[in-house]
Order: sequence, then structure tokens, then C-alpha cells
Amino acid sequence: GRRSDNLLGDLMRRLSIVWMIAAVLTGCTGGAGPDTPEASGGVVEEFWSHRFAVSEDVAYGEDPAQVADLYLQGSWVGEPTYFEAAPEPRPTLLFIHGGGWVQGDKTGQDPWFLPFVQRGWHVVNMTYRLGPGTAPDAVDDAVCALRWVVDSAGEYGFDRNRIVVSGGSAGGHLALMAGILGSREGHPCYPGEDFRVGAVVNWYGITDIQAVDSYLAEARPDFNYARAWAGDPSRIPGLSTGYSPLAVVDGRAPPILTIHGEADSVVPHDQAVTFHSRLDDLGTVHELRSMPGGTHVGFTEEQFQEAFSAIFAFLDEVGLD
Repeated sequence: GRRSDNLLGDLMRRLSIVWMIAAVLTGCTGGAGPDTPEASGGVVEEFWSHRFAVSEDVAYGEDPAQVADLYLQGSWVGEPTYFEAAPEPRPTLLFIHGGGWVQGDKTGQDPWFLPFVQRGWHVVNMTYRLGPGTAPDAVDDAVCALRWVVDSAGEYGFDRNRIVVSGGSAGGHLALMAGILGSREGHPCYPGEDFRVGAVVNWYGITDIQAVDSYLAEARPDFNYARAWAGDPSRIPGLSTGYSPLAVVDGRAPPILTIHGEADSVVPHDQAVTFHSRLDDLGTVHELRSMPGGTHVGFTEEQFQEAFSAIFAFLDEVGLD
């Protein structure tokens, strides 16, 4: 069918690249199974990139920017269908790229979510409406993409009871907003009262728009992405009140894990500290992993290992992995 043809065509264009990335990431998270082969020198290896296929630019909305790449678990079984989807629902990650809400793309985000693919998760790697003066379109797109994942669970094998939202920087902000607004009534794309986001994995995301704007206006005036997204400085207070996770979070928020470098000069570390203090007050499930010396998208090898280990330990604790 058309879906199988798309999957095959997409995979043939990308398989060689994905295979190399997978080989690099093998062993970063998760253990090798009992029957996995041993390479020379006694190092245990497990090859896994043949267990999924990629379907690119699947629409979750009507705007050309509202598309996602689907990383779907299954098996390559040969002609005539070639790829056979996994027979049972799988936990699913909705991943949202960063870029200060004004730039960026889903292309090249694979290193942040391939560990989920390796562990047998489906991944929905989305993009959204962005650019100067487009606020708050990206928030609406994130929540509506979440709604699409829930509504498409039957078609693609998404486990609607195990959906995690993640992203970095502005994508971390959007993941937090999708997790918060997608777990309570109010937003037009709220998936329904029987649904709650399983967890949010927030990589150094913005939690207070007005505080970030004030920081950037003083420290990095030529790089004020918050003001660019707003389009007009006078919009910042209203945007911050309505679309900052710090302002809108409540006791219905899903479990939240944040990973943030203490030396981040793009999204200050105190954004995470203040937000998790608020989660303390609310009594929700949460964890903050602060990385000493870590910068924006910049950690040591040991810190990346710690971060991904912390992610899957956290998800295991809340019953998702």
C-alpha cells in the first residue's frame, strides 16, 4: 500500500546514514540481550537499526510546517510488503526541536532520540510553525501534534498510555507546554479527559519567557530570540503569563525530568531551578539533573551518559520504559 511504499522509499534514502549513527550509539543506553554476538576483544555488540523504518513529512495539521518524521518499530520481511509494523503498541516519544522558536528543523535531531528507538520505542519527530512574530503558534502546534499522536495510536501502534514528550531549548519549552496543556482541559487540542501525558523530558528548556527576555536584553541583546518570537516587546508580558511553563503549571502536570547545564548562557540554569522549585510546591513528580560546567547543547561524554541513563531510570520509575 501507499504507507509501505513511503516507508520503503524513505528508508532507502536514509538507511546508510541511520545505520552509521546507530552503530555509534550502540551501547549508550540499554543492555545487550543474552544472545547478542561478541566482537573482537570481547566487547558485546547488538545491531538494532534493522528493527525500524522511517516515514518522512507525515502531516499532523493543514499547514505545510505541521509535519513529522515517524520512526516506527517493526521488521523488514522482504517482498511484497518489505516492512511489517510491530504487532503490539509501543511506547512513543514526541520529540520537538529547538531554535528559539524562530529557526531550526527536525532534520538532524536523531542523536537526541535514537536511544529511544534502540529501546523499542516509536518516535514522532515533529516540526512546527516558527519565525519572528509567530508567537504563540508553536505552542498550539506542539499540543495539536500530541493530539494527533493520541488520535493516530490505532493506525501506527502508538501506546496512548505511554506517550512521552521531549525537546531541547525552545523545544524543551514546547515539550513542557504540551505536557502541561495536554494533561488538562482548556486547549482546543486537549486529547480528552481519559488521557494524560506519561512524562516530559526537558533538555534545558525555557520556563519563564519574561525572565529570559530580560536576561537576553542585558546579556545578549543581539540574540534575543524571545523578543524576536514575540515580534513586539510589548507582547512579552502577556506571552509569558499565558505560555510560560512556570506560569501555567499546576498539580495535574505529568512527571517532569529536566537536564540543564549550569554554565548555559543561552537559557540560564536558574530557569530550571526556579521551575523545579515550583514543582516542589505543587508536589508533582519531578527531577532536575544539573550538569556542572555544562553549556547549551554542550556536555562531557560522562554527562551525556549520565543524562541518558537518568532519562530511562526516570521513565522506568514512572512505569513508562
